[in-house]
Amino acid sequence: MNKTIRSLIFLSTMVLLCAGASNAQRGAIAAVDEPPARPTAAEGGGASASAKVDGTAPRQTSNTRRKRTTNSRNRTATKTPTNTAAARERRAAAKYDGFVIGDKYTFLNFEVISADPPYHTRVAKAAGASGLVQVEVLIDEDGSVLTAKGRTGNKLLWPEAERAALTSKFNRPTVYGKPARAIGFLVYRFGAADESDND
Repeated sequence: MNKTIRSLIFLSTMVLLCAGASNAQRGAIAAVDEPPARPTAAEGGGASASAKVDGTAPRQTSNTRRKRTTNSRNRTATKTPTNTAAARERRAAAKYDGFVIGDKYTFLNFEVISADPPYHTRVAKAAGASGLVQVEVLIDEDGSVLTAKGRTGNKLLWPEAERAALTSKFNRPTVYGKPARAIGFLVYRFGAADESDND
């Protein structure tokens, strides 16, 4: 009897694991090719290269105009964006007494409401890096991602997958109608679907 129950539990676990892998493959967020690099001013691109067309130096601005620009820069520098890396780290490290739902095995791709795809960088492609990457995430009460850490797949792909995960926005997690945090993972696919087995 015990042997039969153990066999049934093992089989049902295997079915759930296979279904989870299938969902991850089907719901994976596909990476896009890295865009070509923009030429710098030294390479002939940008405003400073086009400002010097006739061989003369660009005109200097007046002191008054320069001061106004400096003051406006200082004003904008004092404003602190709420979703900077430092702000996210502070919120993640702060003591949290609310509900936390999910766990590191919870597949969250279907809870995403907006996501930037990661770039499949030229460096990673040249090294033959492709396949699925899992990124473990901690989601704040407002649906923004506080932390993202790659955990499976080729490590050359982790930085881009983590960057994309941090820009994702989720449905706001709730428990009994109250705001909560959530833990789980996102899956990103680098390369074609048939390349997903590569590390």
